[in-house]
Amino acid sequence: MNCERVEELLSAYLDNTLVPEEWREVTAHLETCAECSAMLAEFSRNDALISHLPRVSPDAALRDRIFSSPEFLELTGTFDISGEAQKDWTMPKLPSKSPRRDAAGRPQLVAIPGGRSTSPTPSVRPQKLSPRRRNAGRLGTLLIVLAATVILAIGIGSLPGLNAWQHQTQTTNAGAIIPPTGPQQGGPLPAGVRFVFLRDGALWSILTNGSNKQADRLTPTNVAVAANWVVSPKQAGRVAGDMLAYIDLQGAFVHIIRSDGQQDTIIKQPLLQTGIQPTSVWDTDTGATILNGLSWSNDGTMLAFVADPTGTGQTRLYIYSTETGITQMMPLSAKGSVSHPVWSPDGIRVAFELTTNGSVSILDYNTQNRGLLTITSGLDSQAGDTVLSLNWSPSLDEPAITWSLGVVGHVHSLWVRRVGVSWAIEPRQLLAGDYVQAIYSRNGYNGAGSWLIVTSVAGRAGDLWRIDVVPGSGFVPLTTDKQVSFAQWSTDGVHVDYLDALSSGVGTFHVINVLTGVDSLIATAVVNDPTPAWSIDGQELVYSTGTRIGVVNLQAGTKTLFLKLNGVASTFAWSVTSSHQLVVALHGMYQGIYMVDTLQKTSLQMDKLGASGPIEWTEIP
Repeated sequence: MNCERVEELLSAYLDNTLVPEEWREVTAHLETCAECSAMLAEFSRNDALISHLPRVSPDAALRDRIFSSPEFLELTGTFDISGEAQKDWTMPKLPSKSPRRDAAGRPQLVAIPGGRSTSPTPSVRPQKLSPRRRNAGRLGTLLIVLAATVILAIGIGSLPGLNAWQHQTQTTNAGAIIPPTGPQQGGPLPAGVRFVFLRDGALWSILTNGSNKQADRLTPTNVAVAANWVVSPKQAGRVAGDMLAYIDLQGAFVHIIRSDGQQDTIIKQPLLQTGIQPTSVWDTDTGATILNGLSWSNDGTMLAFVADPTGTGQTRLYIYSTETGITQMMPLSAKGSVSHPVWSPDGIRVAFELTTNGSVSILDYNTQNRGLLTITSGLDSQAGDTVLSLNWSPSLDEPAITWSLGVVGHVHSLWVRRVGVSWAIEPRQLLAGDYVQAIYSRNGYNGAGSWLIVTSVAGRAGDLWRIDVVPGSGFVPLTTDKQVSFAQWSTDGVHVDYLDALSSGVGTFHVINVLTGVDSLIATAVVNDPTPAWSIDGQELVYSTGTRIGVVNLQAGTKTLFLKLNGVASTFAWSVTSSHQLVVALHGMYQGIYMVDTLQKTSLQMDKLGASGPIEWTEIP
């Protein structure tokens, strides 16, 4: 397929309307043609600009005012036309000498730079028209575009100020007016802060101001959303992300959708080989690797994901750009399977695990210079060891990758390696031995980046230690004579909560201040499911006893406030805008989702059906 033909099909290629054979031919051409790839990137960039514009909703009476105005009637030649005649009207007749009116305040038409080719796609081949019919069709299209542009111009002019989607796209045509895309699924959802959850294979969204009578469905009805969906990171001036990425279990494709339910975009890179039933893969190791592979860059402009399009069981790493709409497969130094992609705090590098013939390596890909750095290779300290956890230090100036090795229930070593040019090229071992758990947080120890280690005593859980990823750090004991079975950092990295002597999912609940070393008993008979959760400021902590829900405000001591909610809690999620607002999902006889104000001691039911899995936060600008 030559460049001329590909250029005609690029618009349909982006819209995913080509037949499979044409799609494959265009894809193959784009892999070798820089000129057509650049054109595709320009089309995608225009789409991205359009998709991030504000939603314009002119007054309902505006249409009547426009289409009954003297200017429109004069332009279309429909003065004094009878209702009976209108039934047979198929083509407006323009007066041969229409006077031009440039009265003050009259909307001006604006040319839109860029855009896509309007060449017909081969999937829908139009019949050739006579010159007269072709001209008539063009004129009708012109009138439709004119009317739409007038509506847009007046609608925009009538608004005192529009807050554009402050997403990660750079606007290259300053001052140009680009109309928003058409509404999807009944139009965009109202703006504001929302929480999102999974239920019955769909993502649902609820506005936190209580105006929702029921949850709003975000995803299309013809997809089944996998459990490990992700929200883009919040950006400057925002409290939550405005994009979501998920895997459709039925189609085996990655989707990206805006937080207002618009622009559900299918990333065209297949996750599985054509012809393979997705349901036969998801329960395998390969399927688990793919389903756990979604990862947003910190600036929200790139999404990393894992796929096995060849059906060999060797997964590859791909990066999709929300700015260009282009997906790139990352180069590898050797054949193998990729897993655990995780982005650096600056959003430039992505670290991942590569397994080749049983040998495990950790690689670092730089998206700016496209360099591939081997962090470590041949990880075989003990037979059967794998990478249990992989992450980055929080430092932007001195980035480092840290990881744990072992098998589930037996952590054998912790490692760290700096990636700056001035640092040693060899990884540094932080700890070695046999430990029950190793939990890492970038916020740990007041934002330094720290591991929590659960020691092993005769094969059982023991005490809790801390070890930071900063140079020269050693382990610090946090407990004495305990049997820690669950531990986590607070959101501010100052406290650690843990369950002691866990039996049948119930244990004694403690909180440690890592700056002072004070260990406080919070409650007995606390369950580990749902997981206790910290407020955004790290000062309030919610937990469940299985029958009651308690909240502790550490600034006021360790006294528990028990919520007046009947039912068994399944999920907790603290608000991203208030340290006193909490979302609680209940299941069983009293199932539903509630917004709780821990300061006012009130609750409001937001939904009656409950949620499956975690609750995340989004924002619609």
